[in-house]
Amino acid sequence: MALDTALRSTGFVRRGHAWLQDRGDGVAGWLGFGLAGSVEVSPLVGVCFQRYDEVCRTLGVGIPTTPFISTPLGHLMADKPIWKWTFEPGGDHTPVAASLVAAVLKHGKPYIDKHAKWDALARELVAKPESLLDFERARKLAIIHVLNGNAGAAGEVLKKERERVADSRDAYARSYRAFAHRFEIAFPR
Repeated sequence: MALDTALRSTGFVRRGHAWLQDRGDGVAGWLGFGLAGSVEVSPLVGVCFQRYDEVCRTLGVGIPTTPFISTPLGHLMADKPIWKWTFEPGGDHTPVAASLVAAVLKHGKPYIDKHAKWDALARELVAKPESLLDFERARKLAIIHVLNGNAGAAGEVLKKERERVADSRDAYARSYRAFAHRFEIAFPR
């Protein structure tokens, strides 16, 4: 409740286990907390895109309102980063919540502002695909290309990753092949 109260003036509204900030045009700032025990939270900040969620829903992958891109708040803090805020049982949670919200506004909001523009983010990720995690890179790049109207580039991403995992029988490879198959049916070249 202390976080809800502290976040109210920022435009973040709780939706399930995360807080979303409507940025207009189907874009939302995202704030989630990794829990360590029952009273310590480790904030993550990110950005959601409705159009990305819709493609994921079509393909049967992902979880709605999961950020398209995110990072730990502590990673964004330059000097002596704070990685978790502790809410003591029976304590006054207001100052802890205020400190957390101040950190979100100072360090997390600029991250959200920078990444809340689809065109700029898509160009950045296509130019630097290594900034995406290995297990999500091919999926996200293919979706970026199809959302930007380039089914041919999406097909090339799918083909390259399919070739890379061709001899693999692990869970990722099986999941990826199923994803690529669904993708090609949903978005033929």
